[in-house]
Amino acid sequence: MGLAAVAGYTADELSEMAAVDIRTVDIATLTDLRDIRIDTKAPVEKKLASFARQAGNPYVCRIGDYVVKVCYQKEGATLDEKMEEYIRRLAEVYV
Repeated sequence: MGLAAVAGYTADELSEMAAVDIRTVDIATLTDLRDIRIDTKAPVEKKLASFARQAGNPYVCRIGDYVVKVCYQKEGATLDEKMEEYIRRLAEVYV
């Protein structure tokens, strides 16, 4: 089940949101990811819908003064796996 189905957006609306240019977006209009609360025990579809609803634009948000753009994939590494990979790379640089 895709983002459009669980979040109630049309494919065109999602395409428009994904096309936002982070270099020109008004940061004041973006939701801070630190303010989003997700029930981690809920099924994936409900977590995704909750995130999309709270974020406003599930592709472009902010963390403090930084604009963050995300993409979604059906297959591949999980976020936890990507974070672990990132931390290992950092450890290699500083060791």
